[in-house]
Amino acid sequence: MARSQRARPPLDARFFSVASGVNSKDKRLATVRRYYDQTYGIDICTGEYDSMERIMAGLYPDLFNSSLEQQALDAFRALLQLFTERLADTTNNLHANHKRLLYRIIVFFLTHGIDPADITIVTFNQDVQVEKTLERLSETKRWEKVADRLFSFPGLYAIPEATWDAITSPSGGDDDDCFKHTVGNADCLQVLKLHGSLNWYSTHNSKTPTRSAMLNQKRKLSVTQRRTIAPDMKLTSKKTKYTLPVVVPPVTHKSSVLPAVLGPVWELAEKRLIEADEVVVFGYSCPALDFESANLLRRAGEKAHSPTFTVIDPAAEVATRYISLLGLKQLNYYRDGYEYIRGIDE
Repeated sequence: MARSQRARPPLDARFFSVASGVNSKDKRLATVRRYYDQTYGIDICTGEYDSMERIMAGLYPDLFNSSLEQQALDAFRALLQLFTERLADTTNNLHANHKRLLYRIIVFFLTHGIDPADITIVTFNQDVQVEKTLERLSETKRWEKVADRLFSFPGLYAIPEATWDAITSPSGGDDDDCFKHTVGNADCLQVLKLHGSLNWYSTHNSKTPTRSAMLNQKRKLSVTQRRTIAPDMKLTSKKTKYTLPVVVPPVTHKSSVLPAVLGPVWELAEKRLIEADEVVVFGYSCPALDFESANLLRRAGEKAHSPTFTVIDPAAEVATRYISLLGLKQLNYYRDGYEYIRGIDE
């Protein structure tokens, strides 16, 4: 049975009206809504303005306007919290299984002799569904010989273990809801999360960090082993520390807020795209305002050696956009993942 829109991971379109339907009295939603109403006379829950990316992109420059910065910061912080909580609430209870499309696609590649180290997942999603899928796959008897290379946590993120400020698990020691911390394996399948991840976080002395603290590119990042993510997670030892999930907001100049540790991850993603024999785009439409991502794809496309390029998306115009963006002479297009699976199985 299809999940209701309220129960699905948040989409850009109708983000605010759906969030209002879930909880019309949410204080964070009210903060963002009030800011736009009082500052611009706009109701973010209606029409073309009902877009998380549009509102976030509009809020960002206001953070640097001396007459608006405090109110804009309150709204910006509230929107980030609202987004990460909606994302956690709608994905925490999603379980990986052998029927999921990503699972089946990876199995197809493994069955046809592709080494795990030669499979790279470049994603702009910030949930941990990919990690759950790889963990489940690594636990099957069929792939036990390569299990440590199918899922190596947190090594799969291609961030050196010494770079993390901390690798944490729940204080109660409950391992049932945690990814197992494994010894890093340089030959593992890698998941390059270019827009951050819900289970990555920075620590702060206040639950309402300042603009400079939130956007500090040099802030130290930690990773939690939790599968079930709490965006408002607190760390308690001698002094309570508040955490902020490391997700890159959809603003037009992402490089100005991108944590320094992610720079090499973006570089590696470009390198893998250049070297790839096959590129499968699944669930990423490359929106027009995502300039950094589009530029990464263009640069890689200029240097790549004509890989097989496949787009899976219900909207045919997405395939057209990739043809135009990359100057492709040939592209394989499938309307959905099931059609792709049937195609590659033939």
